[in-house]
Amino acid sequence: MSVHVVYSKSYGVQYKASICSKAFILYVVIMLLTFFLPFLFCYRSNGLWLKYEKYREQPRVRFKMQYLLYVETSDPMFPLICGNFPQTLKTTGFCSIIKVIENDIDIDGKKEFLDLELHLTTNETLDVHSVTLLLIFDFKIQDLCLFEMESMIAITHSSGLPGGRLDVFGDLDLVQKIPLVCSQKKPIRIHKPILLFESSDWLVNIYEKYSKQTISTKLDNMLVKWTRGRSYQQPFLIKTKINYKQVEILYKPKFWQVMKWAWIQYFSILVLSVFIFKKVKRFLFTKHIVNTKIERSI
Repeated sequence: MSVHVVYSKSYGVQYKASICSKAFILYVVIMLLTFFLPFLFCYRSNGLWLKYEKYREQPRVRFKMQYLLYVETSDPMFPLICGNFPQTLKTTGFCSIIKVIENDIDIDGKKEFLDLELHLTTNETLDVHSVTLLLIFDFKIQDLCLFEMESMIAITHSSGLPGGRLDVFGDLDLVQKIPLVCSQKKPIRIHKPILLFESSDWLVNIYEKYSKQTISTKLDNMLVKWTRGRSYQQPFLIKTKINYKQVEILYKPKFWQVMKWAWIQYFSILVLSVFIFKKVKRFLFTKHIVNTKIERSI
């Protein structure tokens, strides 16, 4: 015949000590270690406070129809310059045709790529050896952070062989030197003009100022095809396709996100710490390492 438990009752044993006793001091030390050691472990492992976080977002990008084409030719004293920018720089070339296509394939209000075709009419005696193309965009993100700026990408290529065509493919990418401080109420706006021609060495000046920006864009995964040779009656052709891919955004998390991350780490170590020090207390008091007063309750 099987036997079943029909009633059970536990007997408690309490170990008591006065405040000035060694047992009480030992108890306080164990309690402090139980809660402080997990904190110290997490803090020293550089993982308690979340200093920054990342997420990915498809930005809203729009080509502003502002571009600058700087072409070095077989005559080093006669570079060709043309573009659509504030006319504070004298143009020395003629961009006869520009074709621009920006397409929103999935109809989500965010364009996915830019197709740009540029025809440069040159002198019949000049060969093209180097191309620098600057393109200006409006760049916005808005899912978690509200941020917008005027950005630029620079396409450069040179060859010892005279060319007739340049094909460029790549992805528009975000470059951050510092994390963003995100807010849904106060958007961050950077609308400093990029194409400034204040000095004689204006191209170097543009590069220098743009490289100092804490947040900028660049052309990533760039693939280039240089086609040599052309008829002098034909314009030099530049074709680019730039994908507006998802970008990785670095931002500073807010207080509650930091505390949630800290609590998850602290609690996971605290569970182990409580278990270990519970065993330590049982050993110290049941083996009478320190003197205590024992009371049994029924």
